[in-house]
Amino acid sequence: MHIAEEARGDVTILRPVGPIDSAAAPRFEARLFAALAPAPVDGDPDAPEKPPGGLVLDLSAVTQLTPAGLRSLLLAVRQARPGGGNAGGRTGVRMVLAAVPGPVRAVLEEAGLAALLESHGDLDAAVRAASRQ
Repeated sequence: MHIAEEARGDVTILRPVGPIDSAAAPRFEARLFAALAPAPVDGDPDAPEKPPGGLVLDLSAVTQLTPAGLRSLLLAVRQARPGGGNAGGRTGVRMVLAAVPGPVRAVLEEAGLAALLESHGDLDAAVRAASRQ
């Protein structure tokens, strides 16, 4: 699996390509958590950390989502919520799905994750929804 990354304003877009299975899930999870992590302002490690903006997962090129991928996605949803992870009390990150293929959507619905994540049919709408601006 390959994961392309793009930034649009305050929104990070991750675009995984291929299956998110047990072999790919650890790398997928690591990229999700990196995108959700606060970053130093202007690259200065001594500056206060800036909370991440929105996160869009463009799933248009995902061919399969297995239980291992679902687990990674669920952990990221928990991390994105206000107070999630180890940084208690922090503001949440708006995590939005874009262009979810039918078979992947069915897996998300069956697992109950579709109800936890906002989803849009196209990338531009998802970016607008995820933006804090």
